[in-house]
Amino acid sequence: MDCPNCGVYNPEDRLVCWRCDQELPKPKEPKKKRVDPATAMRRMWIIVGIALLIWALLTWLLPSILPMLLGGPATPVP
Repeated sequence: MDCPNCGVYNPEDRLVCWRCDQELPKPKEPKKKRVDPATAMRRMWIIVGIALLIWALLTWLLPSILPMLLGGPATPVP
């Protein structure tokens, strides 16, 4: 924090300026953001949807494409 009187930097835990001995302003506590429950619920469902989409792609699509990518037959030979 810079001293409003002389402009010298002071660490946040200082109560008075080390150079001019003037009292430093008290730091303001940041306001906590309140999360709207509807927004939190929407975000949760988006994450669940993306997780299900990834699961579906890995379960059904990847096994059918992987043999083609590796150069083998697309269907298993009995």
